[in-house]
This record gives sequence, structure tokens and C-alpha cells, in this order.
Amino acid sequence: MTVTHGAVITDEVLDAAFPHDSSAPDMAVRLDLFRRLHRYYTDYLGAPHEFQRIPRLNTDPEIVQLERAWLRWEDAQVDPARLPSSAAGFADWFQKLSADHVQPDFCGYLAKDATVAEVALFFLAEELVDSRFDDLVALAQLGSASVMKLVMAENYWDEMGEGKLERMHTVLFEHSAKYMRQRLTDQGYDVADLICAEIYENACLTLMYGVHRELTPRSLGALGLMEHSAPARFTAMVEGCSRLGVPDDVIEYQRIHIHVDEDHGAEWLDYVLTPLTERSPEMLREIGLGILTRERVANAYYRRVWQQMKALR
Repeated sequence: MTVTHGAVITDEVLDAAFPHDSSAPDMAVRLDLFRRLHRYYTDYLGAPHEFQRIPRLNTDPEIVQLERAWLRWEDAQVDPARLPSSAAGFADWFQKLSADHVQPDFCGYLAKDATVAEVALFFLAEELVDSRFDDLVALAQLGSASVMKLVMAENYWDEMGEGKLERMHTVLFEHSAKYMRQRLTDQGYDVADLICAEIYENACLTLMYGVHRELTPRSLGALGLMEHSAPARFTAMVEGCSRLGVPDDVIEYQRIHIHVDEDHGAEWLDYVLTPLTERSPEMLREIGLGILTRERVANAYYRRVWQQMKALR
């Protein structure tokens, strides 16, 4: 079963991608659906001059139906016993979960064993998320105030290269991606053939959380986990690229994020997440759902990308 661009998304299609029972999802259908959803989100976050093709939010019934089915399925994957039980214990809960989410085996492979082609594939898999991270932070800070807003503003200012165009993180990342894309092309690989459902799902999760204001608590939780657990991965990427002789300018983005994300992760926990969890049990639950869903999606993403990387050998 496949879902071509523009084809009607039926209940049968949604049930195949997001089963109501414990059966395995149809990953080919999920890939088609997540590609469509990713196109919708990137169109929604289009540049000002693209205003004529920017869709109105929540007006496409098929997209709404798709998002509801996906959210239902993701919520069903979360073990309620794993959710944080109190605001007082949230910080300890988060730090333990984050420490367990650093993917030590995968990072070790990146640093010590991966080939140039394998590293390039991972860079380009990350592109779907990292190339929009500044927009995700901008969306997350809407409606915030006081110290919380300043913490997110500092994060965004870092994403903006502290006011220097050539240091903007999206500019640096695109430089990395261009180099890595050429490495794959030189070795005869078509990047489009290497992209899988888990890569699009990983990107779509934070985009869905970001564009829907009612999901902001989940977005803040997911972004917090990303910031808190990223330094180990960026360290591995820098070590692997240095081992392979990748030019320093290509890995400047990754090198910067080793320390920047470490600082952002700590501040996000102390001044964004923890104060919000103290607001209400409902807020605590929503933030917890965002964190645990991001954990599940990211774990599946890293496992699948690692398989894709090894298949290049």
C-alpha cells in the first residue's frame, strides 16, 4: 500500500500507518504520509515571498485527520508509569532520562568506525530537523514572559550567530550539508533513496509540536530533551569527521553546539521546563508526553539511520 502525493488519505491508510491494536505499522505507508506532512509543515513555515502557497492551519481535513491519528498512536506508545509523578521530582526525572538518551553505542560508532559516506548520510538525516531549529525556538517562545522568554531569546540569538550572518547556525549547517551531500554523490549514492520513514517522523514531530500552539508544552519538553542530550552526539560527529579528515570549516556548526547546547539544555531545564511543571498537573503531564514521545521517536530514528549507514559499506 502506498499513498501518492495528492491521493486521498483513507481510514484504511491511517489504520495501516497507525494501528489501533499492537500490530506493527506499515512503514512504507508511514513514509508516504510523513513526507506529505513534512511538505505541509515546510510550506506553512515558508518564506514571506512564498505567501501564496502557505497553507492555512487546520483547514485541510486530511492533514487534520492524519495528525489526530498520529497523536493518538504516539500517546498510546507512552507507558503512563514513566511519566513524571510530581513537579518536585521533575528535574531529577528529566536528568536521568536525558542521561540515558545519549546513544553511546551509536555515538561511539560515529566517532571511531563510520566511513565518510556513513557520516554524510547522518548529517543529511539531521538536516530535516537542524535546518529548522531556529524557527522551532521562535515558535516555542510565543506567549512566554520574564526569565523564561530571555532564556529562549538567548537560545535564538545563538542560532542567529549573535548577529553575524556568516555565523548563523542555519548558514553553517547548510555549508556542512552541501559538503556531505557532495561526498555521497561522489560515491554514487542518491540521498533520496536513503531517506526512510523514521527520518521524516523525527522531523515532523517537532514541526507538529511547533506549529500547533496547544501542543506548546510538548514542544518545550521535546526541545529541552534535544538540547540536553545533543552535546554527546555533536562531540562524536566532530571526532568522527576529524578522524576522516573532514575540513574544520565543515564541522564548525557541530563544534559550536557541543558547548552551546550544554548551556542551553541546563538553562532550559531550570528556567523553562521546571517552572512550567509547577503550574499544574496537566502541564506536567503534557511536558512529560512531549519528552517521552521525542525519546521514542528519536530512538527509532537513530536505530534506523544506523542501519542505513551500515548498509552503505
